[in-house]
This record gives sequence, C-alpha cells and structure tokens, in this order.
Amino acid sequence: MSDSRGKGFGPRDVVQRAKSEAASKVASGKEAMGQIDADSVKGAVRRAPNTLRRALADSTATGILTKVPVVTVVLCLLVTGFFTLHSGIFDCREGFEYEFCNEEAALNVNGDLEVYLPQGSDVSAMIAVVQEDWTTNVMVIYVESEDTNVTTINILNEIDAVERELNFVRNDDGVNDNIIYVLSISTVIKEVNSSAGRVAKAFFSGLAEATGNEDLSEQFNDTIDEQEDIIGSYSIPEEQERVDRILREMPRNALDKLVRDVGKDLDGDGDKDVFRVNYWNRAVIIIGISDNLTGVKDISELIEETQNTINHIAEANNWTEDNLTMTLTGPVPITNAVTEESFKLFWKVFPLGVLAVAIGLFLFHCDLLQTGRIRFVQGLKVVIIAGLPTLCSVWITLGIIGFTNYEVTMTVIIVGPIILALGVSYGLHITNRYAESKGTPREKMAIALNSTGRAVFLSAVTTIIGFISLTFTPMKPIQTVGWSLAGGIVVVYIMTMIMVPNLTMMLDLKKPSHPPPKLFVQAVGVPLKWTRLTLVLFLAAMLMSAGISRDNVEENINLLEMAPQNVESVQKMAVYSDEFEAGQPGFLLVEGNLEASPNLFSPVLDDPYENLKGIEALEQNCNRVNRTTAVSIVFLMKAVAVGVNVSGQPIVDQVDQWPLPDQIKDVVGFIFGREVAGNGSFWETLAALDGSPSGDDQAHNFLIYVFYNSMTDEMRELFISSNYRRSLIYIDMPFMDVQDTNEAVNGKGGINYWAENTPGVESSALVGVASVTIEVNNLIVDSQWTSLGFALLFSVLTLGLVFRDLRFALLTTIPVGFTVGMQWLAMDALGVPLSLVTVMVGSILVGVGIDFSIHIANRVKEQGGTMEAVRVACASTGMSLFEATVVTAAGLTCAYRIPIVAIHPFVTVIIILLIVAALSALLLLPAIFALLIKSGIGLTGGVETMVKTAGLRRAIARDEADVIDASLLIGSSDDAW
Repeated sequence: MSDSRGKGFGPRDVVQRAKSEAASKVASGKEAMGQIDADSVKGAVRRAPNTLRRALADSTATGILTKVPVVTVVLCLLVTGFFTLHSGIFDCREGFEYEFCNEEAALNVNGDLEVYLPQGSDVSAMIAVVQEDWTTNVMVIYVESEDTNVTTINILNEIDAVERELNFVRNDDGVNDNIIYVLSISTVIKEVNSSAGRVAKAFFSGLAEATGNEDLSEQFNDTIDEQEDIIGSYSIPEEQERVDRILREMPRNALDKLVRDVGKDLDGDGDKDVFRVNYWNRAVIIIGISDNLTGVKDISELIEETQNTINHIAEANNWTEDNLTMTLTGPVPITNAVTEESFKLFWKVFPLGVLAVAIGLFLFHCDLLQTGRIRFVQGLKVVIIAGLPTLCSVWITLGIIGFTNYEVTMTVIIVGPIILALGVSYGLHITNRYAESKGTPREKMAIALNSTGRAVFLSAVTTIIGFISLTFTPMKPIQTVGWSLAGGIVVVYIMTMIMVPNLTMMLDLKKPSHPPPKLFVQAVGVPLKWTRLTLVLFLAAMLMSAGISRDNVEENINLLEMAPQNVESVQKMAVYSDEFEAGQPGFLLVEGNLEASPNLFSPVLDDPYENLKGIEALEQNCNRVNRTTAVSIVFLMKAVAVGVNVSGQPIVDQVDQWPLPDQIKDVVGFIFGREVAGNGSFWETLAALDGSPSGDDQAHNFLIYVFYNSMTDEMRELFISSNYRRSLIYIDMPFMDVQDTNEAVNGKGGINYWAENTPGVESSALVGVASVTIEVNNLIVDSQWTSLGFALLFSVLTLGLVFRDLRFALLTTIPVGFTVGMQWLAMDALGVPLSLVTVMVGSILVGVGIDFSIHIANRVKEQGGTMEAVRVACASTGMSLFEATVVTAAGLTCAYRIPIVAIHPFVTVIIILLIVAALSALLLLPAIFALLIKSGIGLTGGVETMVKTAGLRRAIARDEADVIDASLLIGSSDDAW
C-alpha cells in the first residue's frame, strides 16, 4: 500500500495519472486538428512524391537493404519456417517418431526403374508395349534353408503356406489380393501335380466341344473329381518320391531360375567355406503385383503387409528350428526403399554437415589460427552471419520442392549438402570484404556489396548456368538435380544478399584484419616469377588427364548402387544377384499366334506348334549366353506330363470306335494309353506327333489346346497374353559392369544377336534392367559433352556481358576448363567409373570452380589489371578462397554418411577437384595474367585501365566502361581471414 508521502505502489495514483495524460493527448490532438486547413493538406500531398524521391535519391541500395535489419531478418526466418514445414524435416523416421511427425513423406520422390529410362527412347516404348499385357511390378521372396533341401516336403509346405496366404484368390488377375501371379518351385510342383486331372478334363472338354457331346465331358469331369487323391490336386504331394520325379522331369534352365545350390558358410565370416552342399539350399518366390491396388493405401503398405505375413508364418511355424529364412526383395521393395529411405537417411547425416561447416567457420574466424587466441563471440557471429542464410536456403529449397509437389528422384538427396557447402562461401566473401574495409558499418557494407557483391552475383549466375546444363540430359535423375540445384542457388543468392548485410549490422561485427601468412604470399607469388614453368606444368597435367586418363575411365552404370545399402531388401538383392545370377530381369517379346482350338474336322491354317518351336530355339540360344537364364512357356510344356495316373486303356478302346480323325486317336493313345515311354511331357508328345504318318497339324492344335486348358490361368498368362498373340521369354542375368552387360546383350552370340538370328521366331530386342543400363550408359557419355559445352559457353558469355570484355571473360574461364579436364585424372587415379552420378561432376565443377576465378579476376580488374594488381588480388582474395574451399569440402563430407554407394566416389571427386579449382585460380590464372602483362598485352582496355592504374575512381558513363566508385583506390593485401 502507498502512504501520503508517495512511497510504495498506489493503484489509484497510477490510474489518475493515466487519465490526466490521456486527456492532455486528446486536447492537444483537437488543437492540432483545428489548425489544419484544406490548403495545407493539399500542399503536403503535392509535395509527397518529391519528398519521397529526394529520400530515395539520398539512399543507397545498401541503405535501403539495411534500413530495418531486425524486421528483415525476422521476415526471412518466417518464410524459412513456412517452407521448412514442407521440407520433410518432420517426416517420421527411425529415432524421430512422435505424434506430430508426418507418416507421409513431404517430398515426392519417385524411385521407379522407369525414371532412369532415357526419355523418348526405344527401350521406354518397348517397356510400355510389354506392360499392355504383363505387369513389370515384381517382388521376390528370397528363401534360404541352410540345413535342409528346399525341395523337401516340409520346406515346400512352408513356401506353399506363404504363397496361399499372399495369393489367397488364384486366377483373379490381382483383383482381390493384388497378386497377379506367383512363380516358384512350389507353384511349378503344384501345377504339375494337378495337371493330370486337368489334362484329362481339358481333353474331354475339347472333344465334347468338337463333337457336340457335352454330356460326355460332364460325366468324365465328375469321375476325375472323385479320383483327385489318386490323380493329383493343386497342392504339394505327400510323397517325396512324387516331388523328386517332377523335379527330374523339369528342364535345367527352369530349375536354375527357381532353386540353387550355393554352398555354405560354416564359420559365419561371410565367405563360402563349402562351394557345393549337393542339395538346393536357396529358392525364390517371384510375385507379380497388380498396378491397380485394392485394400491397401499404396505399394508401401502392400510391402509392409507382405513382410508381416512372412514374419507371422515364420513365428507360428518356428522356422528357426529348420534354419529357414525368407526375405522380401526385388524391384518393387527396392523402389520403395529408395522412395522412403533416402530422405530419412538425409536428415540423419545433414546435421553433421551443418556441424562441420559451423566448426570450419568458427576456426577460421575466432582468430585461433591467426593469433593463437580464441575470440569466441567473434567466431560465433561469423557462424551466424555466413551460416544462417545458407541453412535457411536449404530449408527453403527443399520446402519449395515439397510445397510444389515437384517429382524428384533419389539423386536429389545431394542437393542439401551441395547448397550448404556452396552457399556459405557467398556470405564469407562479403563478410571478409566488410571486415577489411574502412569507415562506418554502412559505408563498409556498401564497399563490400559494390565490390564483392558483384563477384558473388557473377558466381551465382555462372553456378546456375552450370547446374541448368544438367537439365539437357534426357534422364529424370540428372534433370531433377539440375533444376533443384539451380533453384537452390537462386534462393542462396537472395537470402545471402538480404540476410548477410542485416545480420552484420544487427550483430555489429567488428573483425580485425590479419595479413595472410608469408608462406601463402610467397606461394601465390610463384606463378608471377616463374610464369612459363607454371604454365608448362599445368599444361602437362592437362594433357596427361585428357590424353591418357580419359581412356582409362570406365563407363559403368549399376542401378543397385543407387539404392540405400543399409536396407535389408537391397542387401538381399545383391545376394540374389550373386547366388542366382539374376537381379537384372528382362523380357523378349515374341510376336506370333499361339492360339489353339479343339476343332477336329477343319484344316488348321496356322499351326501354333511351329511358333512354339521358334520360341524354344530362341530360349535355348539365350541360355547359351554367359551367366544368363531364359525360360518361356516351353519349359512348362517340358515339365507337365501328358499321361494320367490311372489306367486309361478302356477310354482308348472306347474312343477308338468313334468317328474321329486318326491324329486325334493318336493323341488319345498318348494321353490315356501311355504310348510315350516315361510318362512323356507335352513337348515330347508334340515332337512325337510331328513325325506321325496320320498328319500332325490337327493333332498339334488339339494337344496344345489341351495343354493351355490344363494350366491355371495365372500360370499360363505369365507367359502368353490372354489373346494368344504374344508371349514372353523371361531373361535373368546378374548385376554386372556395363561392359559385360553390353557384351551379353549386344555382342556376337548375345541375347539380341539371337533375337535377330534365330529362325522361326519374331522377337523384340531385350527389354528390362540390362537394356536400360546400356541405354543410360550410352546416353550419359554424349550428354556429358553437351552439358559441359553449354555450361562453359554461357559462362563465358555471362562474364563477357558483366565485365564488358570478352577477352577477359575467356581468360577467367581457362582455369575452370583446366579443372574440368582434370576430372579424368582424378577418376582414373581413384578408380572411379563414369556413372549416373559422377557424370554430373563436370557441369557442377563449372558452376562451382568458376567462383574462385571470378573473385580473383574481379579484384584484378578493380585494381587496374597490372602486375601489382595481380599480386595484391591473389594475396588478398586467396585466403578467402582457401577458407571457402575448406569449408565447402567440410560441408560435402556429410554425404559420406549416406549409405548409397554411388554417392561416395562422386563426393570424393568433387572435393579433390574443388581443391584443383582453387589452385588453378590462385596459380594458373595469375600465371596467364602475368604472361600477357609481361608480353605487353593489357588485361583490360581503354579508359578503365588508365583510371585504375592512376589510382583514381570516377564515374564513367554507362556506354564507356564499368561503373567505378568516385573515391581513391586503396590497394591492400591484408585480408580479413
């Protein structure tokens, strides 16, 4: 409480004072309003435009930019916050599973194999043709039975249990269970085991249709159903001997596709101690997925349900006792892993890049390296000034990609580290120039932006040009990187030019200048003293790289290396490729009528057996190709027996009395009279009928009709289209380097050779992963030169327009050309192949490497283009370039933690060539300038050279030369590093 002397807090006094002040304000406001007349208002309005123009005329661009630093920075942070919500940072991932996290990925990442297809290529068109009749969406369940043969009844029953649970409605084309087909050793055994009854049913059905005696078919079908236990049903046989007999009758190529003996690792060290165990200990279940999913949200949910089904059966049936495991892999799960896991991994490793950049900035600017003492606050300020705008730029770039739902591919994962690494250097150059300038904070910032700001602008433009050149490659993975990086650099430049000046003002950066180390000054002075020797050394390195190393760099596309290696499905795919010599699935599309009818009395105009013989010949030829397995509908015709497991002689006798063609009676004898030794297959029977004296066309036609109808729709349409006009030969080969793949596909005696030269069959070239690999490989070599040419040409033109001196622009670009040329030497020395990722190195280097040359060249041009100007530019700007190189490399190192094999050599080459780019800017470019100056050839022309050399600054008309500030030029080699 207050007392009469005013001590303490008195609420009444406060209220009273507030009322008094409010009344006073109202009174003064009324008085002011009363003094306003119409003429004074009109005059103020008329003078407003002139007042505004005078205020703007007195303000510089820097003054306007830094008028309200706090408000400007807050607005930038708000924009960043909005786009961060769409960047994927809140996607659920391992270690980040909260109620507020998003189950659905923010970024639209397409991991399908089709995105790697060159746009408009023949391969793309052929895949589309195949997809008209067959699905190309495939999952593989990899079965490993270490102690027991996978074809023993108990293991087959476990495989069958998984198949029945997944494909619970057979022959439904995936309508009810999303599974179009299942192919495994289990399904083939079940198919063959149940074929006898269906063969008999199909025979009498065809016979009834041909003769019009439908009652005969119904009566016989009832008899077959009653004897199902004897004849066989669609199940795993109960007798092991029956299973073994089926397996003995299967062709070798079919067995190789479905089961393998891969030896055994006895001590668990990952190396096979026994190369053969003399029983099949590996099997695969190949599953075709419908394009139109029902009952699940997306393919990711279907994969999860499939894995859960496997896990449930494994636990319920105690697979650990049999040392049995089944792992889901194949193209669809790998695609899903690329789509879902890539950016989850990114958010794990990107913070490490941020930390590395922050540590680099702090060490260079806390004065520890310069004086041995730490200025913590100063170092922290520079980290915020140079680092925060770049970090905001990364979030905004990724947020724009997510907000616009722009479809990207896995390769866009490298966008974050590259933008982080490059963007920091822009802020560094401005900050360092600010620190070495003299005057008030606004004057220092004006100097920094007028000088280094132009170099940063040039750097941004040329970097964008380099990245845009990637978009000329007609492949989505490279295009998305090009557009994303180009857009990211635009964001970095805008955020740097807005935030860096305002943050500098807000934090009141006071950073002392330190002269560069004497050793550094001496080093950059070498090319000025030993000019010709320097040029000879650089030229020799260039010739070695272009003349020798370029031929040594292999071209190798391995799509499996584009997937995250820490995912089990990806790891198991590599094992499948190695142990089954599979993993690169492909197809030969055969055109030809395979339709058969039960017509017994009309002549057959087109015998389908002739086309089947052509398919069989092509299949056999393809199986001769090294490390290749081919299967077609013929393998089933060789595996399925014509005979039935009951005595059919009474049937033969009865049919023999009917008025049927002799060739049909021959067929009856084959099926029911056991006239083929060893219960022969359909293929053997067709071959035997081929030499029948009674004629073969009608018999072939009828028997093939019986075969088609004896198969389940699911199994038949795996190989033959529903209209019988097309069929597929499935080709398997392992992941190999592109040269071996190309030899197996396009070499003499390769798959495409046999597709063209096998008589009696009309086949397409190979369609599938191998053909995509070859097509991409051929294209990246051509596109590399196109992208590089565009990047270099437009960079020179841009520099020429800004510098207004094409010769000077060409000189500035020479070190970049040298750096690009050195990529072959770096790749050859490290054994790095030219791949889908490393092909981008050249264009990225044009964008990144030219930054270093621009900052040197811009400083040389500012100071008149003399030998002293070159010396001062290299000494003053050189330390900033050294710092930018170290910090950029530190930011890129976080990409090593991304478990995608293809990215690691790419990062290594980029870091090495960044160092080469810095050295060429600090040594090669000064040597070129020095040679011209010593030869009496000026670097810049006319009035500008005289003015700069005299140390004067005056405004030169726009049509004469560049704008030069009206102040004295102070040449100092001190650099705020």
